[in-house]
Amino acid sequence: MLMVSKLTPRQVVSRMVGGTSVSFVDARSERDWSKSGWKITGAVRASVGSLVQDAARVCSSRLVVVYGNGTDDADVPRVAEGLRSFGFHEVRILDGGFSAWSDLHLAVQPRH
Repeated sequence: MLMVSKLTPRQVVSRMVGGTSVSFVDARSERDWSKSGWKITGAVRASVGSLVQDAARVCSSRLVVVYGNGTDDADVPRVAEGLRSFGFHEVRILDGGFSAWSDLHLAVQPRH
């Protein structure tokens, strides 16, 4: 299995400020997704079971940042590795997930 490295929310923001375009992929569990009314701005919802279809909505030429709710979502590495296997070049996992992102009051939007 491939190892996908992590970026902290601050590292992601730093890359964005430096001009890097980022595609966020929300891989939270169905339960966590349903409980939260929010997602990172612009995020595409993806799950292991529908990854082929979900991946089609993700821009492959960008840095792709996959996140779960926190640090222990089992599907996050599976989604990240799946995207890599589909030919996405730069895939990272958001360290601390959505919780770490929102704790820093970074950009989120309603999840509909």
